[in-house]
Amino acid sequence: MAIRIGIDTGGTFTDVVAVDEDSGAIVTTKTPSTPDDPAAGFMAGIARLDAADIAAVCHGTTVATNRLLEGRVGDLGFITTEGFEFLLEIARQSVPDGYGNSYFWVKPPRIVPAHRVKTVGGRLDHTGAEVRPFDEASAVRAARWFRDQGVTAIGVCFLHSYADPAHERAMREVLRREHPDAVVSLSHEVLREYREYERSVTTLVDAAVKPAIGRYVARISERLGDVPLYVMTSNGGVLSASEVVDRPITTVLSGPAAGALGAAFVARAAAEHANVITLDGGGTSTDVAVVLDGEPTLTTEGTVGDYPSKIPMIDIVT
Repeated sequence: MAIRIGIDTGGTFTDVVAVDEDSGAIVTTKTPSTPDDPAAGFMAGIARLDAADIAAVCHGTTVATNRLLEGRVGDLGFITTEGFEFLLEIARQSVPDGYGNSYFWVKPPRIVPAHRVKTVGGRLDHTGAEVRPFDEASAVRAARWFRDQGVTAIGVCFLHSYADPAHERAMREVLRREHPDAVVSLSHEVLREYREYERSVTTLVDAAVKPAIGRYVARISERLGDVPLYVMTSNGGVLSASEVVDRPITTVLSGPAAGALGAAFVARAAAEHANVITLDGGGTSTDVAVVLDGEPTLTTEGTVGDYPSKIPMIDIVT
């Protein structure tokens, strides 16, 4: 008897569903979440099933979501092109809905404060042609500064690296040599598109959640042993555990995406409604999505808390 298990970790409870692949029988159970070590609640839920032969585990997680909503982004560092050190401070001119005019709106704190932004010489144009060569000396100074300050999560976004990532790759090699403990996210790997502000913040969100997601997935994988682990992504698909560790930004709406998909399925199958609004109230956030023609709508202009995350995701307001 092979069992497939689905696990959703929320802010308060961890919910578990097991499906017998042969008979189709379904068993559900629930256990308190363990925020200090979410993997403990995950394994406690599996232990309640007492399943001997597990074929696979599919997991929807709010570990990344909750860190961003609660502002627990840690001590991030940001490396960008010389002359663009205030890219995050300038951000966008647009004012959020609900404010009559910009006089009453105050920009939220930047994901990286100005004193933890370092610049590196070198410049590409919009075609990827090199205007000025990569300045390794300034790259070394930046890497050593972050090392000496104990900043171990770093996002790198150089101007026009979507056209040619050579300078960002060179920066990664300098960081590997000068600051081997650093966890690094490069913008051309996270979001290979133009628009420097959104690309920078999306890269920094990836860097912010990468250490926590890496530790979390590693602990679960170790405890599961040879059982395949798949993690729900923000666009409603799944990735293997090893792929998620490399691109944790894909999980920023993992749990909410699973909820929207489940609600769409129930509405279509049980109530025969193809167009619905879904509302998923959890221990940390309440997530709302729109389902049209039986499918949750997708966007690449999403945000989680105050942070734009320009990746394909189910269009959820959280």
